[in-house]
Amino acid sequence: MSRLCRIDDCDRPARPQRTLCVRCRERQRRSGDPTVTQWGTADEFDVRIIVEEKRPAEALTRLERVLVARGLTDRQVPASEVARIVGVDKRTVERWRSRDRRERQAA
Repeated sequence: MSRLCRIDDCDRPARPQRTLCVRCRERQRRSGDPTVTQWGTADEFDVRIIVEEKRPAEALTRLERVLVARGLTDRQVPASEVARIVGVDKRTVERWRSRDRRERQAA
């Protein structure tokens, strides 16, 4: 029987002869912390500065990209400009905006 990953709340089997699953091992390799996710961390200060200055930024987490896009959308910045600042495709920004509109209508 295979052992489970040693990380709390991870129910995946550990890799053979190891104590971490593939996902947690990759997280540890990237960030040094196997519990870090790109959706769970955002630096609010960085997000606010990027939105105010409308300048491109590198190395944003997924959550930070979405938050910057929302902030720029609130400031009526066009999708193509948001895409340039955040570093994603224009279509991605349009999808995020569409999802946000649907969520607001459902609430």
